[in-house]
Parts: sequence; structure tokens; C-alpha cells
Amino acid sequence: MIRLRRLFRLTQLALHVLVGVIITAIYAGLLRRAAIDPSYQQLRRWWLGRIVRIVGGQVTTYGEPAPAGSLLAANHVSWLDIALLGGQTEVTFLSKSEVKSWPVIGWLADKSGTLFIERGKSGGAKGASDKITSSLEHQERVLIFPEGTITDNIHLLPFHARLFAAAVTANALIQPVAIHYQNTQGQTHPLVPYLEPQTLMQNLWRILAEPKILIAVHFLPPIDSQAVPRKELASYSEQQVRSALKLN
Repeated sequence: MIRLRRLFRLTQLALHVLVGVIITAIYAGLLRRAAIDPSYQQLRRWWLGRIVRIVGGQVTTYGEPAPAGSLLAANHVSWLDIALLGGQTEVTFLSKSEVKSWPVIGWLADKSGTLFIERGKSGGAKGASDKITSSLEHQERVLIFPEGTITDNIHLLPFHARLFAAAVTANALIQPVAIHYQNTQGQTHPLVPYLEPQTLMQNLWRILAEPKILIAVHFLPPIDSQAVPRKELASYSEQQVRSALKLN
């Protein structure tokens, strides 16, 4: 049964990626539509949301996404976070620059308007902040993972303040977002976190075997970026996510 479930879902996922390539080739290539084109955004949201459904995810949302032009700051658990939040609302992603060179996925990310950050490079953080600021000023919702890495959904790392500077500069709202993956017993799911030394395929293979993944997404009350300094904005956002996840 598990083998059949895996093969069925893997086939669905492969076909769905092909659909994404075709959609992107038509809209970004043939029609030369910008990533913020409403019809392109709608299709992208459907495509990302279906990835979650294919792997057995059942999503329950609490609250509403902040208005366009807001900075979303979420905890980071899995590669699935991107599809999860991208399926909930129109959002511009921030990703490490290495992703751009990945076969197929990098091309899809680039053509969908992803902002790439060159980690560890001099000026990389400022360049990322400038890109986020510009996107916010153009009324895009931008998603960041301010922990800076993936965690196990049981622990939460401190939120780095530097990326919050873009919201301050753009006078944009900041919305903390809490993501919680659970198994059918309501416990934190042990297989979803994409932790080293796993490869992406190893993590995907484990997820595909699961009959159902329960996912809670908490869109928490937005914060005025002008209220306090950015370090306090980061700290308060972290506290809100920690509280929603019921972490100490």
C-alpha cells in the first residue's frame, strides 16, 4: 500500500512539475508576462497549492494574510513551506542564490519572481534588503524565513533582525506566520522537517509515504514596522510565532 501511494503521488508530482514548466514557458516566455501579472499569480498560486495536496497535506488556516505590500516572517521547517504559503496567498519568495542554478526548479523560481540572496558574500545582505524594499514598495507581499535555516518544528531559533530593515525602510507592515506540521494523532510530524544530512529526494520519499499530513498556518496580527527598532520587531515577531506554536 505504501509503495503504491508513493508511486502514485510521485507520478502526479512529476506531471504537475511538467504543467508548471508549460505554464511558465507560456506566460513568462511566449506572452512575456511579469511575475506580478494577476493571471500569472493566480495560476502560480494554484500550482503551488496543488503540490501540498498531492503529497497528502490538509491545510487549516487561522487569520488572514496581511495586505499587499507587507513582509511575512515565518518559521522554516521544510521545502514544502514555499508551496504551502504560496498556495495561500500571492507572495514573493526570498531564496538563496544557489537555488537559481538547480535544474527546472531554479528556472521556475526565477521566472516566478523569486528574490535571490548571495549568502556569505560581502554586500549580500544589503543587496537582499534593497530587493525586498523595492518589492514592498511595489506592493508585493514578500516572504522571509528570519531564522536563516530549517528547524525541526519543535524548536525555534532567534529571528535575525537584518531583513526586517527592508520593512522599516518601505514603511510596510510585518506579519508573523507560524507553520505547524502534524501527523494524524495531532503530534508534531517527525518526517516533514528537511534536516541534514537528508537529501531533498530522501525527504520527499518519506513524505510521499504518509497517508495524511495535517498543516496549521497561523497568519498572526500584523505589526507596525515604525513602532520600535528592527531588533525589537524581530524579537516580537519571534515571540508571536513561538506563542502560536506553543513553544517555550
